[in-house]
Amino acid sequence: MSGQSVDRLMDVVLQMRINLSHITETLHQQTCEIRQQLDGVFDERKRALEGCLRGIDQKLIECSASIAEYRRLFADLAIMREKLVQLGADPGGLPAALPGETASDVIAWRLRELRDESRM
Repeated sequence: MSGQSVDRLMDVVLQMRINLSHITETLHQQTCEIRQQLDGVFDERKRALEGCLRGIDQKLIECSASIAEYRRLFADLAIMREKLVQLGADPGGLPAALPGETASDVIAWRLRELRDESRM
């Protein structure tokens, strides 16, 4: 091999190394950009899930208040019904009493009822 051929071959190898270095740098840069985009999507979806949990929490707080109100109204209605019976009236039956002592008992009962009625 002549000196010129070796020089040309070395130039080609050097150019290939430079090109490979550029490709590696570009790949690294694109990987970083994609990672940043995915981090943004991840954070956005995480915030959405946290918002859903806050919504669930709020509904459970409202549900707990509704359960307390139902129990209060039911007790008032039972007293009123008893007075009507004492006065000789036939007021009919009471709505269903809530089962259990806790809000979670009532929620579990209502979930079963809704599933049984195919509403959920």
